Amino acid sequence: MTVIYFTDGALIDDVLVRRSLLRIPEIISELKMSQIEFVDSDLFLAMNESDAYQQLNYHQQKHLKKILQNGLYQRWLKNKIEPELIIKRTDYLRTDDLVSVFQRLSTIDALNIVTIGPGFDEIESLLRLQLKVCTNPLQDVILRDPHLNWFWTDIKSQIQLHS
Repeated sequence: MTVIYFTDGALIDDVLVRRSLLRIPEIISELKMSQIEFVDSDLFLAMNESDAYQQLNYHQQKHLKKILQNGLYQRWLKNKIEPELIIKRTDYLRTDDLVSVFQRLSTIDALNIVTIGPGFDEIESLLRLQLKVCTNPLQDVILRDPHLNWFWTDIKSQIQLHS
Protein backbone atom coordinates (compact mmCIF):
# COMPACT_ATOMS: atom_id res chain seq x y z
CA MET A 1 0.00 0.00 0.00
CA THR A 2 1.38 3.39 -0.99
CA VAL A 3 0.53 6.28 1.30
CA ILE A 4 1.39 9.88 0.50
CA TYR A 5 1.97 11.91 3.65
CA PHE A 6 2.13 15.68 3.40
CA THR A 7 4.20 16.84 6.38
CA ASP A 8 3.87 20.25 8.00
CA GLY A 9 6.57 21.49 5.62
CA ALA A 10 8.75 22.85 8.42
CA LEU A 11 11.96 22.38 6.41
CA ILE A 12 10.66 24.90 3.89
CA ASP A 13 11.43 27.60 6.44
CA ASP A 14 15.11 26.94 5.71
CA VAL A 15 16.51 29.10 2.90
CA LEU A 16 18.82 26.30 1.67
CA VAL A 17 15.82 24.04 1.19
CA ARG A 18 13.84 26.71 -0.64
CA ARG A 19 16.76 27.47 -2.95
CA SER A 20 17.18 23.76 -3.67
CA LEU A 21 13.49 23.36 -4.47
CA LEU A 22 13.96 25.88 -7.27
CA ARG A 23 15.85 23.15 -9.14
CA ILE A 24 12.61 21.28 -9.67
CA PRO A 25 10.62 22.23 -12.81
CA GLU A 26 7.25 21.43 -11.22
CA ILE A 27 8.05 23.79 -8.34
CA ILE A 28 8.88 26.60 -10.75
CA SER A 29 5.61 26.01 -12.62
CA GLU A 30 3.58 26.09 -9.40
CA LEU A 31 5.30 29.28 -8.26
CA LYS A 32 4.64 31.01 -11.59
CA MET A 33 0.96 30.03 -11.53
CA SER A 34 0.55 31.17 -7.91
CA GLN A 35 2.47 34.46 -8.05
CA ILE A 36 -0.73 36.42 -8.72
CA GLU A 37 -2.11 35.31 -5.32
CA PHE A 38 0.74 37.07 -3.50
CA VAL A 39 0.10 40.80 -3.81
CA ASP A 40 3.22 42.93 -3.27
CA SER A 41 5.41 39.85 -2.79
CA ASP A 42 7.84 38.17 -5.14
CA LEU A 43 7.72 34.40 -4.58
CA PHE A 44 11.04 33.79 -6.30
CA LEU A 45 12.70 36.37 -4.07
CA ALA A 46 11.09 34.75 -1.02
CA MET A 47 12.48 31.41 -2.15
CA ASN A 48 16.01 32.83 -2.36
CA GLU A 49 16.26 35.25 0.55
CA SER A 50 15.49 34.79 4.22
CA ASP A 51 14.42 38.42 4.69
CA ALA A 52 11.91 38.28 1.84
CA TYR A 53 10.49 35.02 3.20
CA GLN A 54 10.19 36.47 6.70
CA GLN A 55 8.26 39.43 5.31
CA LEU A 56 5.50 37.08 4.20
CA ASN A 57 2.83 36.86 6.86
CA TYR A 58 1.99 33.57 8.56
CA HIS A 59 -0.82 32.71 6.14
CA GLN A 60 1.30 33.51 3.10
CA GLN A 61 4.10 31.28 4.40
CA LYS A 62 1.63 28.43 4.98
CA HIS A 63 0.18 28.92 1.50
CA LEU A 64 3.66 28.95 -0.05
CA LYS A 65 4.40 25.65 1.69
CA LYS A 66 1.24 24.15 0.17
CA ILE A 67 2.26 25.41 -3.27
CA LEU A 68 5.71 23.86 -2.95
CA GLN A 69 4.32 20.58 -1.66
CA ASN A 70 1.84 20.51 -4.53
CA GLY A 71 4.74 20.91 -6.94
CA LEU A 72 6.50 17.95 -5.33
CA TYR A 73 3.30 15.93 -5.52
CA GLN A 74 2.86 16.82 -9.22
CA ARG A 75 6.37 15.50 -9.80
CA TRP A 76 5.48 12.31 -7.89
CA LEU A 77 2.44 11.75 -10.08
CA LYS A 78 4.71 11.59 -13.13
CA ASN A 79 5.97 8.27 -11.74
CA LYS A 80 2.54 6.86 -12.59
CA ILE A 81 2.16 5.40 -9.11
CA GLU A 82 -1.26 6.16 -7.70
CA PRO A 83 -1.35 6.31 -3.91
CA GLU A 84 -4.05 4.35 -2.13
CA LEU A 85 -4.22 6.98 0.59
CA ILE A 86 -3.22 10.64 1.01
CA ILE A 87 -2.74 12.00 4.51
CA LYS A 88 -2.15 15.68 5.18
CA ARG A 89 -0.76 16.85 8.47
CA THR A 90 -2.87 20.00 8.26
CA ASP A 91 -6.06 17.90 8.34
CA TYR A 92 -5.32 16.82 11.92
CA LEU A 93 -5.75 19.31 14.71
CA ARG A 94 -4.44 16.85 17.27
CA THR A 95 -1.23 14.93 16.81
CA ASP A 96 -2.77 12.01 18.71
CA ASP A 97 -5.35 11.55 15.95
CA LEU A 98 -2.61 11.42 13.32
CA VAL A 99 -0.60 9.00 15.45
CA SER A 100 -3.66 6.76 15.69
CA VAL A 101 -3.96 6.65 11.89
CA PHE A 102 -0.31 5.71 11.50
CA GLN A 103 -0.59 3.10 14.24
CA ARG A 104 -3.34 1.39 12.27
CA LEU A 105 -1.37 1.70 9.02
CA SER A 106 1.78 0.25 10.58
CA THR A 107 0.10 -3.15 10.76
CA ILE A 108 0.08 -3.40 6.95
CA ASP A 109 2.90 -5.59 5.63
CA ALA A 110 3.50 -3.90 2.28
CA LEU A 111 3.31 -0.33 3.54
CA ASN A 112 5.23 2.40 1.70
CA ILE A 113 4.95 5.93 3.02
CA VAL A 114 6.20 8.67 0.73
CA THR A 115 6.55 12.01 2.45
CA ILE A 116 5.90 15.26 0.68
CA GLY A 117 7.72 17.65 2.95
CA PRO A 118 10.35 17.93 1.93
CA GLY A 119 11.87 15.77 4.61
CA PHE A 120 10.19 14.13 7.56
CA ASP A 121 8.65 15.21 10.84
CA GLU A 122 8.17 13.46 14.16
CA ILE A 123 5.98 10.81 12.50
CA GLU A 124 9.19 9.21 11.21
CA SER A 125 10.49 8.64 14.73
CA LEU A 126 7.08 7.39 15.80
CA LEU A 127 7.05 4.74 13.09
CA ARG A 128 10.66 3.74 13.56
CA LEU A 129 10.89 3.76 17.35
CA GLN A 130 7.49 3.51 18.99
CA LEU A 131 5.80 1.27 16.44
CA LYS A 132 9.01 -0.64 15.67
CA VAL A 133 8.55 -0.70 11.92
CA CYS A 134 11.31 -3.07 10.85
CA THR A 135 11.44 -2.41 7.15
CA ASN A 136 12.10 0.94 5.55
CA PRO A 137 8.64 2.07 4.45
CA LEU A 138 9.44 5.78 4.81
CA GLN A 139 10.76 7.52 1.74
CA ASP A 140 11.18 11.19 1.02
CA VAL A 141 9.75 12.12 -2.38
CA ILE A 142 12.97 13.92 -3.35
CA LEU A 143 15.26 11.06 -2.32
CA ARG A 144 13.09 8.62 -4.21
CA ASP A 145 13.37 10.60 -7.45
CA PRO A 146 16.52 9.55 -9.37
CA HIS A 147 16.68 12.97 -11.04
CA LEU A 148 16.62 14.86 -7.73
CA ASN A 149 18.26 12.65 -5.11
CA TRP A 150 21.76 13.73 -6.16
CA PHE A 151 21.46 17.08 -4.39
CA TRP A 152 19.16 16.28 -1.49
CA THR A 153 21.62 14.36 0.73
CA ASP A 154 24.05 17.28 0.66
CA ILE A 155 21.30 19.78 1.45
CA LYS A 156 20.08 17.73 4.41
CA SER A 157 23.59 17.59 5.87
CA GLN A 158 24.00 21.38 5.46
CA ILE A 159 20.68 22.03 7.17
CA GLN A 160 21.78 20.08 10.21
CA LEU A 161 25.04 22.05 10.33
CA HIS A 162 23.63 25.55 10.22
CA SER A 163 20.22 25.12 11.87
